[in-house]
Amino acid sequence: MMEAGVWDVVVVGGGHNGLACAAYLARAGQRVCVLEGRDLLGGAAVTEEPWPGYQVSSASYVVSLLPPQVVDDLRLRDFGYRVSLIEPDYYLPYKDGTALTIWGDAARTAEQIASRSAADAAAYVEFDRYFDRVAHLLRELMMVAPPNLTLRDVPEWIKVGARLRRWTRRDIVDMVRVFTMSAADFLDEWFTDEKVKAALATQALVGSWGGPMSPGSAYVLMHHWVGEVEGHTGGWGWVHGGMGALSESLAASARSHGAHTRTGAPVQSVLIEAGRARGVQLADGEVVRARRVISAAHPVTTYLDLVGETHLPADVAQAIRRYRSRSGSVKVNLALDQLPVPSAWKGEVPGDPHQGLISISPSVNYLERAWDDAKYGRTSAEPYVELVLPTVLEPSLAPPGKHLALCFTQFGPYELAEGSWDTEREIYGKRIVSLLDEYMPGFADSVEHMEVLSPPDLEARYGLIGGNIMHGELSIDQMFSFRPVPGYADYRTPVEGLYLCGSGTHPGGGVMAVPGRNAAMAVLRDVRRGRFRPGSR
Repeated sequence: MMEAGVWDVVVVGGGHNGLACAAYLARAGQRVCVLEGRDLLGGAAVTEEPWPGYQVSSASYVVSLLPPQVVDDLRLRDFGYRVSLIEPDYYLPYKDGTALTIWGDAARTAEQIASRSAADAAAYVEFDRYFDRVAHLLRELMMVAPPNLTLRDVPEWIKVGARLRRWTRRDIVDMVRVFTMSAADFLDEWFTDEKVKAALATQALVGSWGGPMSPGSAYVLMHHWVGEVEGHTGGWGWVHGGMGALSESLAASARSHGAHTRTGAPVQSVLIEAGRARGVQLADGEVVRARRVISAAHPVTTYLDLVGETHLPADVAQAIRRYRSRSGSVKVNLALDQLPVPSAWKGEVPGDPHQGLISISPSVNYLERAWDDAKYGRTSAEPYVELVLPTVLEPSLAPPGKHLALCFTQFGPYELAEGSWDTEREIYGKRIVSLLDEYMPGFADSVEHMEVLSPPDLEARYGLIGGNIMHGELSIDQMFSFRPVPGYADYRTPVEGLYLCGSGTHPGGGVMAVPGRNAAMAVLRDVRRGRFRPGSR
């Protein structure tokens, strides 16, 4: 029998992965308690009110990687989840008064590209087919627990091999190329027009610590291609109510099966007795006991802060200290008194630019120079910017007649070579506003409020170490069986009864809930096997 007052599972962190994990476990009959340190659930997927009357998706702001399987499994639509397709995928204005539009429909995009290059237009159709095929291969690996690199994991490798038995030699070669090539080299193989290449290279930067010419950046581009919104592969979606509405639908799904959620309950440490996790201790000294503990926190936070090196094998402690979680992402949220209009746009307002993502990416060299600044400790003189205007899709997010511009930008390094973010924060925000004004005249005059979240801000508010939105860099040595550390990529840890379920595990970052789902499957598998029972060691 279960000890009185002992949960089956306590989940540390009420971010979207922690909530998804809790929902899957509660649905399977586990008694689950979710502990969140902040006063609202969602982690970085939250809706906040920085200014009266404005509902802002402060950190994450669009959805794409959340699989339909998770939406259906957890009945998220029954709990208020509603998403609208953001279309076009990207609208790219240029200073010469022209623009390029990237649509979810490959043929429609090819028509756009044809005005610049007939050869590139034909190539884009093939490129789209190629990426769809490679993305399908990656989706086959998303829902599996990566086997560890030991002989006892041979049966698990055989299972993975069974999933991949249809892969051809070409598939394997293509996968290796995507994981190792730079986005710039990869796109050079397909296209000749600089603006076309720059339009497609943008996704190689999102959340990364590297430029489009950095080896491995082709995979970062691909990572953002595997998503699906309402049947549209590779599309982006706006969650009605903001990203916090998605998190609340996950929480409601978990609660419907009996899960308990607590906010304002920061966890200070994992309670370890006789070598295994038996609950957690909160910052105020309260102990919450459980048979199993699952951490949705960053792996560095979990291993070094909540567990401590004294409870870890020396090789694991060394590996987690080496885990890279650098970032140059800066979120700039703006309240506007009017809808901006790109100088290149001559159509109705609102029109295509307002209903899709607007991207400032004139050339691959422009993106690389933005990275050059950051790697030497400077904020980019000309940053990469993409923005969405959610009030076009959902006017109630702002007071009548007002608008929101949510800007994801690269790069602003966590550590500055000179000065600090205390002074650089406003300077950088004004730089973004000034840059956007060059493409959308009158933009600067329309700004009424500004919130700038630098990498240190993202770390302090949301627990994103280094400001990395992926909970760790998406490099080949930090993926699949190496994520977060070799030997413990299957969501389990060296501490019995302790699991990880955050974006620092396979398949990585983005609002996808797959790490949470996969970790829940690993826990349930151990429950069925009777593994990690109290007193088993």
